[in-house]
Amino acid sequence: MYKKGDKVIILDYNGKPMIPNVVGVIEEVYGKDRVRLMLPDKACCLEFVDRLQKIDEVQYESILNSVRSSEKSLPVDLQLDIRKFAAKHPRRKKTEIINMFDQDKRYISILHAYSGRVMMYGKENINEHFLYEYNDAVRGIRRTRTFFHELDESIPVPDI
Repeated sequence: MYKKGDKVIILDYNGKPMIPNVVGVIEEVYGKDRVRLMLPDKACCLEFVDRLQKIDEVQYESILNSVRSSEKSLPVDLQLDIRKFAAKHPRRKKTEIINMFDQDKRYISILHAYSGRVMMYGKENINEHFLYEYNDAVRGIRRTRTFFHELDESIPVPDI
């Protein structure tokens, strides 16, 4: 059966590996039918053993590397104190800077949500409305980061 440290891949209800593939390491065994998995992002989940299949170390690393290589880096939240930033740029209206900062945070949130959905469901299963929001967020993040880059050249403009 399964024991602590086994590498597994999660299966769908048809007994086939989920797409995209999800792998984990068994952290603890709870009886004959359930285990606790440690996922690569350090999250844990409780799974039934009938939804798991043992894999070897080579296959585990292969799947993990393919997932990591398909992930593209997303822009990160601007780590700045907006009030101090606005005070350094008196020629711009403070409300304009705060508005752009709020828009930037919203766009970042959409980009991260899209990335999460693609990882869970695959790119082909994203609905049209969310795809539109994603494309709008990509255009918006370019606009907000260009605005901030003009004020402070240390803030990069993402190449998405």
